[in-house]
Amino acid sequence: MTDVAGAESPFVQSGPDPGSWEPFLVGDVPVGEVHYLRQSGSDGSPLVVAFWRSQPQTFSYTFEGDETLYLIHGRVEVEYPDGAVVEIRPGDVVSFNQGATTTWRILEYSQKLFVVAN
Repeated sequence: MTDVAGAESPFVQSGPDPGSWEPFLVGDVPVGEVHYLRQSGSDGSPLVVAFWRSQPQTFSYTFEGDETLYLIHGRVEVEYPDGAVVEIRPGDVVSFNQGATTTWRILEYSQKLFVVAN
């Protein structure tokens, strides 16, 4: 991240550069890559803001916090245990509740910006 307004300012700017991605792990299994913009609020409260990207794959995921995402690129299906499916396309904004258990199907290379709060 780059502090663009000076040392006294709380404003920072960040974007994913090629060397800034790391594996996004579900348990011990990598399911895409992530670039974190922040991992806590200014007061230390739980808050994650990040970019995520993935090649096509399928994996199970339980949301650790309330998450809102914006799909930048790709196509994704998220299925709930009752069979309900959420289709996510570029430009969609979707929110999921903490504790939701889902199966993600990444249908084509996808990128999202997401925010997680507990």
